[in-house]
Amino acid sequence: MTNREALLGGMNDIPVKDISVSKVLLDQGINPDTEYQPNDNENRRGVDLALAALILVISLSNKSIKQLDFQITQHDIDQLLILRNGILRKWDVDDEMEESATITDISDLW
Repeated sequence: MTNREALLGGMNDIPVKDISVSKVLLDQGINPDTEYQPNDNENRRGVDLALAALILVISLSNKSIKQLDFQITQHDIDQLLILRNGILRKWDVDDEMEESATITDISDLW
């Protein structure tokens, strides 16, 4: 099995573009067409982090579009982001999506 096939195996048949799969793997320094090596920690880490990146791509894309009444269906983003966060925590990678501004006092706005 190639790294591309290993990554797609974690997607549970969610359709993704081949170019997106290649990009997230290459961004992690993983060759999509070489043999997946589950005993190599760096290879597993790269494929897992590519999966986390691909989950973010999927969560930002449309699930389906109907044209007659123009209906756009989104993926369940909350559940996808929880899964992504779990993958990142597994490899001790900070989730940049968690870092957000916190409002502590709004009294000056009134």
